[in-house]
Amino acid sequence: MDYKKQIVVIISFSIFIGVLSNLIRTKSIPWVAQDIEIVSNNDELLRVVFDPQIREVDLKTAKQLHKTGVLFVDARAEEYLVNGMIPGAIANDDFEMLLEQIDFLIGYEKGFVVYCSDDDCGSSEELAYELQENGFMNILVFKGGWKSWTEAGLEIEIHE
Repeated sequence: MDYKKQIVVIISFSIFIGVLSNLIRTKSIPWVAQDIEIVSNNDELLRVVFDPQIREVDLKTAKQLHKTGVLFVDARAEEYLVNGMIPGAIANDDFEMLLEQIDFLIGYEKGFVVYCSDDDCGSSEELAYELQENGFMNILVFKGGWKSWTEAGLEIEIHE
């Protein structure tokens, strides 16, 4: 058997074993990613959770959370921050430093909001999943992000 056929056999066998093991696991890995749940009940959002959760919030809920002092994390790259941030938000392109900042400010169990540029920006979801993988439990993704915040004429903060 030549090496190309061997590669095909090995890859096929690996895929078969992977699919089979996922089917027989008690807690299997989903075949298709589930959409992030959209929530707007503030009491439900801020409760301490013991199973990691990522949920989506709209502008109205984000404004309410901001008023209550919930931490906001800006997922945009540093070069976009010159235009401003949601007041009190933190941002850091160095992921390890960002982990330390969030842990220092609120710990791993408290809820916080992650946002990026707009509805089409995937940085907030990507960052939320990375933060969840690192032990943060209650992450809220503000899908409208910076664009909907500024279009609503809400206060911004500019760092120089």
